[in-house]
Amino acid sequence: MKKIYILLVISLLSSGLFAQQLSLNTQYAFNRFLINPAVAGNQDYIPLRLTARQQWTGIDGAPSTQSVSGHKKIAGRNMGIGGYLFMDRFGPETKIGFQLSYSYIMKMGFGENTKLALGIAARGVQYKLDYSILKASDVNDALLGAESESAFVPDADLGVYLYSQTYFVGISAAQLISMDLNLKNAVDKNALERHYNFMAGYKYKLDEDFDIEPSVYIKYTTSAPLNIDINARCIYQDNYWAGLSYRTSNTLAIMVGAQYKNFVFGYAYDYSMSEIKHYQGGSHEIILGYNINRKVSRGSSMM
Repeated sequence: MKKIYILLVISLLSSGLFAQQLSLNTQYAFNRFLINPAVAGNQDYIPLRLTARQQWTGIDGAPSTQSVSGHKKIAGRNMGIGGYLFMDRFGPETKIGFQLSYSYIMKMGFGENTKLALGIAARGVQYKLDYSILKASDVNDALLGAESESAFVPDADLGVYLYSQTYFVGISAAQLISMDLNLKNAVDKNALERHYNFMAGYKYKLDEDFDIEPSVYIKYTTSAPLNIDINARCIYQDNYWAGLSYRTSNTLAIMVGAQYKNFVFGYAYDYSMSEIKHYQGGSHEIILGYNINRKVSRGSSMM
């Protein structure tokens, strides 16, 4: 039943009924650069991050994502640069890609240390569909006749990011070019869809040691339902945190993390309350990081 279910999901995705084509991240608060290219250079140090996510454990062919990223502010200039590599797998589909980002950072005349960044990114993705792992009920099905096919697609992202030591607000758009993959055996045209993201958060100081940071992350694309993450995390001495998240796709998540000197660790567990909960054991996401040239003794308030 698990294999049947996942193949049904894959079929719906490949036929264009769903259009959420970008990888999912529960711990976006710890690496906003993956969502918005304008985040590049928002720290005085270089945050290196390795992320691994396994979705719907127990289901063969369930989505998995791995990425490595880093960005920095250019010394003596109001500019940031960064990049990341990623690999997504979901059933017969594999995506391997890269993104290079640039941001221009401006100091604003209001608020303490408030800055506004404008970002642009160029990306390239190699798509591969392996039909050999699918089994059709009709052995003469021409759609599954080929073993595999692939296509390389260039694209671009844009972003705006307003931030300080206590709050952040970001808007970004991904896959702006929205090119057709031109896969010969596809049921539909398989064009990439534009994705729009909004994120915002505020850090409330409770006392000398404890902070509360509520945040929201909204994802929208024209061919899929609006998806909203509502999050809250409690932070102790800027170095330890725990949080909860609710996603409007009927998912709950818990998050924990720690920062020791320049090392960063984060873990999230997602529990789906939809019908798929009967077929899988939840989703796991791990972030490992290292902050190069970070000169403060406690963690950074904005990650």
